Amino acid sequence: MIEGFWIYVQGLLQNNQIFSGGLLLMVGGAVLAYFRQLPSQLYHFIRRQFITEIDILDRDQAFEWLEKWLAQHSYSKKRARSLTVKTEAIDYEERRDNPMLDARPRILFSPAPGVHWLFFRRRLVCLHRERPKLKEATTQVANVRECFNVTIFSRDRKLAHQLLEEAREVALPKTDVRLTVHRASHNYWNEQMKRLPRPVESVVLAEGVMEDLIADAKTFLGRREWYCERGIPYRRGYLLNGPPGTGKSSAVVAIASALGMDIAMLSLGDSNMEDSGISELFSSIPVNSIVLMEDIDCAFIDRKEADDKRSKVTFSGLLNAIDGVAAGEGRLLFATTNHIERLDPALIRPGRIDRKMFIGYATQEQAARLFQRFFPTADGSWAREFADRVPLDCVTMSTLQTHLLMYSEDPQLAVDKLVDLLCSQPLVGRVWNENSKGSNWVSSSLIHHKLA
Repeated sequence: MIEGFWIYVQGLLQNNQIFSGGLLLMVGGAVLAYFRQLPSQLYHFIRRQFITEIDILDRDQAFEWLEKWLAQHSYSKKRARSLTVKTEAIDYEERRDNPMLDARPRILFSPAPGVHWLFFRRRLVCLHRERPKLKEATTQVANVRECFNVTIFSRDRKLAHQLLEEAREVALPKTDVRLTVHRASHNYWNEQMKRLPRPVESVVLAEGVMEDLIADAKTFLGRREWYCERGIPYRRGYLLNGPPGTGKSSAVVAIASALGMDIAMLSLGDSNMEDSGISELFSSIPVNSIVLMEDIDCAFIDRKEADDKRSKVTFSGLLNAIDGVAAGEGRLLFATTNHIERLDPALIRPGRIDRKMFIGYATQEQAARLFQRFFPTADGSWAREFADRVPLDCVTMSTLQTHLLMYSEDPQLAVDKLVDLLCSQPLVGRVWNENSKGSNWVSSSLIHHKLA
């Protein structure tokens, strides 16, 4: 039967010139097209077999690592002729260790946009740095302004990993224990700075408050599976409220340091912020980061925008971002406010804010601990005298800390000069003038009674 089919096809080709000619053209065109694409296919086959390529977008931390690595590479220092200028400030430690060092910002060069050829571990590397022009910026991927395309002439993928590890070591040495502070900008997170961790004991809150917050956060971070098994959103929110200068933001830095986490700062006053942007930010929080929203009461009052609010974030948009369908999982959120009474109950209900902690004025117990931290070898009687002179519900811890910094070399003078500090405080000074007799400070109980 098959032989009969082929005899029929041969008859058509022999007796029908149109059919035979069309078939010949079709087959010939297909063969020609195939061979025309063959060089391109062969080229891509060779690339896949002998070349490793990586793309790094500027919104990723690796972009900054690679830029710093390139700045210290011999190619940038000696051979490159197309360069981008980057400046680096000289920190105090460098100037202290080398007094003759030029204190002006250090000038660094890295490869400019374009194609660059260099070597890494005896392998040829082609670096293509792309930076869109102003007219092309609107067609680029969202949030991307620059990118590196790195081509390593080796099929060994380990070289790409080793290159990025070396770049990371240059930018972030293992000896660097600083925590990263991210800030929201144009709907995505930017690394703003590195800062030294803050010891927990350096933030003197009421006894047990700091320990309670850290223990609660550690418990939450260790219960991911517990939350998943019960179908509970794996998120936790804290609200620290109290007068300005009582240590709310400092406490968050100390908690992040104790947990080994970074901080992602979100300001609702950003004029570029809108509902879609804040939702995207909450769904893409940097890994291992605590979200900090300071002075949340300034954004909304009774579900209405505050007078000085500049962003386009609505109240409902903020609520959906915090615990909506697209909200991120495994998130620790800390919000601070000086006026909890201004906050709408819907914003601080359980599920959005799980713990509310009041951070108030300095107590005598806090004042004594703060004094002992500044003067660990001083006589204990000075700490008690210092604490006895601090009135209740009047003085912030930041005020006492500033005072102790001023007299950090002389504990006796720090005690004696406390009266001058307190009299300069409007609320405390009034009570002093009304009740003081002679040079002795009026008792804290009398101050508290009078202010009540």
